[in-house]
Amino acid sequence: MKAPNFLLNPMVGFRRNIALTAFLTLFILAGLRAAEPIPVIFDTDIGGDIDDAYALAQIIHSPELKLLGVTTVSGDAVARARLAAKLLVVAGQPAIPVYAGISNAPQYMAQTDWAKGYSSPALHLDGGVEFLRQQINAHPGEITIIAVGELTNIAALLESEPGLGAKIKAISLMGGSVRRGYAPGSKPEPEWNIKSNAKAAQLVFRSGVPLLVAPLDSTADLKLLPEGRVKLFALGTPLNDALAALNSIWRHTNTWKAENPTLFDNLAVALVATPSIAPLTPVHLVVDADGLTREIAGRPANAQVALTCDAPAFLAYFSDRLCR
Repeated sequence: MKAPNFLLNPMVGFRRNIALTAFLTLFILAGLRAAEPIPVIFDTDIGGDIDDAYALAQIIHSPELKLLGVTTVSGDAVARARLAAKLLVVAGQPAIPVYAGISNAPQYMAQTDWAKGYSSPALHLDGGVEFLRQQINAHPGEITIIAVGELTNIAALLESEPGLGAKIKAISLMGGSVRRGYAPGSKPEPEWNIKSNAKAAQLVFRSGVPLLVAPLDSTADLKLLPEGRVKLFALGTPLNDALAALNSIWRHTNTWKAENPTLFDNLAVALVATPSIAPLTPVHLVVDADGLTREIAGRPANAQVALTCDAPAFLAYFSDRLCR
């Protein structure tokens, strides 16, 4: 039997090893590039409902995401910014900048008392829209905006500079009601984030920016039940302790007397970090003057919409993230 070439000529084996090493190096580098985290900016009305605080914590615990900054919107955007900035410091992320965006009619926000008077070098009491604009221009085609409040900041961003929308990779938003409302089996209804500024939502949905949409259809049943909260709060990390405190404030002061938080905003985060978390359906959505989002058949899709979500699977995913 003839000996293999690499035994007869050691240089053959050497060259093959060099080639294999080069191939593996390129493969590993390609994998590392593919695994680079997605740069995101979190635009939030944190301080009203509790899901925004959970969503910010989820972003921090999502290695697939790189949080470039936080902007706040609606009500007292400055009070909201103080809350977000303090939560980031508690989470060990003091350098992430927080900018207050556009304020409007005052809203009752008991959670913001947790950060009343808070300040830090990373906290900016205005400039939210300008921060968004600068970041988009500095990273054209790279940034995904996760927008989980009314779309006032985002509309102002799109109007701030011609052609800016083409530089946004995508907007993942919690908002709308396509085929059901808040209650199981209910008809579609105006959802809070959209109806709070329907004109802004109309502009965003007409903008041509790729949209990922988490409406009531897929989010309204994502209830964080007591056993889930016990698991999170028992961990005893500074961030989870802060979430426990904010959850307690919310539970005792929310005007709709809810006991269990609904993780509306958290699906919008997960659609960016883990796209397989829920099936997406291409849909053409329009926003009526009253804030109702309507599906229009026969038109090219302007949004990828999560119309369903496996609630138990999502809650397990969420719990796993925050209990790391």
